Amino acid sequence: MRYMWNKKGDRLLGEILKTDLPESMAALWYVGQMGIVVKWNGLTICFDPVLNDLYHPDKTSRRNYEIPFLPEEFRGVDYTVCSHNHRDHMNEETLIPLWKANPAMKVVVPEPERESLILAGMGEDALIGAKAGETIILKKGDRECRLCPVAAAHEEYVTDEYGNQKYLGYVLKCRDLHIYHAGDTMVTQKLIEDVCAHGPMAVACIPVNGVDFERHSRGIIGNMDCRDGAYFASRIHADMTLPMHTDMVMGNEENPLMFAQYMREMYPGRKYHIMQLGERLICM
Repeated sequence: MRYMWNKKGDRLLGEILKTDLPESMAALWYVGQMGIVVKWNGLTICFDPVLNDLYHPDKTSRRNYEIPFLPEEFRGVDYTVCSHNHRDHMNEETLIPLWKANPAMKVVVPEPERESLILAGMGEDALIGAKAGETIILKKGDRECRLCPVAAAHEEYVTDEYGNQKYLGYVLKCRDLHIYHAGDTMVTQKLIEDVCAHGPMAVACIPVNGVDFERHSRGIIGNMDCRDGAYFASRIHADMTLPMHTDMVMGNEENPLMFAQYMREMYPGRKYHIMQLGERLICM
């Protein structure tokens, strides 16, 4: 098996539940593709989790590895944040059972995608529509952090008829600790400026699977590649960069070691880490 979980099932769920860190620190777990679980100050926030299978038209699986656990097994989730409406980022087969297992959970999606989840059966009260440039306060009791949506160019910027961006990334501000989740995007000067406006990032989670003619011919929209990802990490002054979106979907993989090569050769001294499936990272 090419891809193996470092931790999964009850072992991974138990670690997420039991992890308790000082306010100056946050824990991140990698759950595949652009899926990250963040725990800070008692708040548990999921970004782009896909905890269900993905299928080809002939009903065979498109996933390179199994899911780590069922969405209904994941309890204690306060917020789930989705970057855009592609099935490897926002999937009702994950979101609906995850919401039912966590009735108080709120789901943040780009404003143009709220209606699609209501039609899929999610309660309207559970949904928060995100708009680029408009901060969302994430609360649990007297604890809170800020979620700042940033426009993303999944090859290009796309808006609905009201000017709302369909593709978003997010800066999660846990007091002085800032975590950037890029969603799917290319590098643009606007993106660099938008992210830099939020200050240096403690961690930047970026897609580096790239784009090419062959994948375009199969209808796959691309992202920044490893070289652009390394350049972007240097421009936004990320303390630690996590290259992602390299492994889950058959036919859309990339070798993250190429990202490591560009970082070592072009931006020596800058930190990066290639996450293993189910691995925990502590940031501060």
